[in-house]
Amino acid sequence: MRKNFAIGKKSTFFTHYFYDRGFYMNSSIQKVIRIIPLAVIAMTLDFQVLAQLNPRSTLYAFHQSSYNPAICGASEYGNASAVIRKQYMGFVDNAGPATTWIDFSMPIKSINSGAGLSIAQTKEGFEKRLSAKLNYAYQLDLRTGRLGFGLSAGLNSAQWDMSDARYPDGSSDNFVETTIASQEKFSNLLLGFGMFYQVGSLYAGFAVTELNEPALKFDAGKMDYLKRHYWLSMGYDYKTASPKWTLCPALTLKTTFSEWQLNGDIRAIYNNFVITGLSYNSSHDLSLNIGVQFKDGSKLDGLKAIFSYDIVSSKIGGESAGSVEVMVSYDFNIFMEKENKTYKSVRFL
Repeated sequence: MRKNFAIGKKSTFFTHYFYDRGFYMNSSIQKVIRIIPLAVIAMTLDFQVLAQLNPRSTLYAFHQSSYNPAICGASEYGNASAVIRKQYMGFVDNAGPATTWIDFSMPIKSINSGAGLSIAQTKEGFEKRLSAKLNYAYQLDLRTGRLGFGLSAGLNSAQWDMSDARYPDGSSDNFVETTIASQEKFSNLLLGFGMFYQVGSLYAGFAVTELNEPALKFDAGKMDYLKRHYWLSMGYDYKTASPKWTLCPALTLKTTFSEWQLNGDIRAIYNNFVITGLSYNSSHDLSLNIGVQFKDGSKLDGLKAIFSYDIVSSKIGGESAGSVEVMVSYDFNIFMEKENKTYKSVRFL
């Protein structure tokens, strides 16, 4: 069992990145993965490692602007959302990954565009990562729907705190401490691209994050850090024969072409208020979702809140109490419609 993301060997440092992002391997593959990075380091002068993989989210369907800038301006409403995920609860020293996403987007109707801001912070063990990026999208109206093209640009920073690190063999690790933790913080440019198409109640999106594949640069060389990710998403709101029920299936695929994650969601909305559903991902975890939304013209109109609990079915689930995720969002209209009013006065008769 891991303790505070402890690193005792270089190979452990590499393989933990797969675990924390939901890529699980059987024991034989794990042995191969432990050997490969050491072999690569031995054959090259530069520091070479397996690249970081993006943190997981069960509720990606509700904060798509965090990875696809093209969704900005796709709706006539602005949106602000916050998502908090705590993965693998129950780990010793609270070492399970924790991620927070904050997203804001708004349409710019005068130029058929949208703009937004996305912030993500992840803490796992002694590592902390923070990214902030600006999103821009141009929305093109088509006969059959609307097609958006988006770009994102920002910064990603990473830092490590080794003060409480624990080593399985009881000794320190010079590779980690001198190569990584000796530098207080690394900052890198972060670029992304996206496309988003919607027609009626159907949508589909494609995006590329970490487009420039940022690397950590040292005096002696550089180390691959963030690998380019490709995203596919789609969903549909199906109105059933009963006017009170709407089914909302959705898919989100994230891949680096060497690893991949797939989320399949089926959610139901009752009376345009209560949200319930199930999610299943390629790590074989089952998630239970429940929430509410307000679309009734009240003071809470535009507010949505969803809670998700992941049942971890892999071996790591034996050391964990599962994962939880909470999302709160608010749709707002910044464009006030002007009312046409006619005033009459006897002075003008």
